Amino acid sequence: MTVLEIRPQAGPQEQFLASPADIVIYGGAAGGGKTWGLIVEPLRHIHNPDFRAVIFRRTYPQITNPGGLQDEALRLYPHLGGEATQPSSGITWTFPSGAVVRFAHLQHDKHRLDWQGAQIPLIGFDEL
Repeated sequence: MTVLEIRPQAGPQEQFLASPADIVIYGGAAGGGKTWGLIVEPLRHIHNPDFRAVIFRRTYPQITNPGGLQDEALRLYPHLGGEATQPSSGITWTFPSGAVVRFAHLQHDKHRLDWQGAQIPLIGFDEL
């Protein structure tokens, strides 16, 4: 049996994932692991059936482009029992407990109203 070790890179990625803050802003140059950090952050909660997370990009193609959110999630989430579905508004990963991580877009200002009243304990913005 192969063991998959999931851990952050030393430095800013590790600091991002270890932060106890309610709001964390993690920036930097390309290749710093920001997207991977956003993909991993919700994993600490996937055993909670009531957990919900949404990670936003500006457009839907940015979610599915090579090296984007979905590509990174495909490398990790199936190992943890995650299964993906693709509704028209994004990609939803559901874990065995019922926990959900969703990738969605906010291309236009009017799309923010689609989320009014939603109860989402973890909201992430990739490329804010």
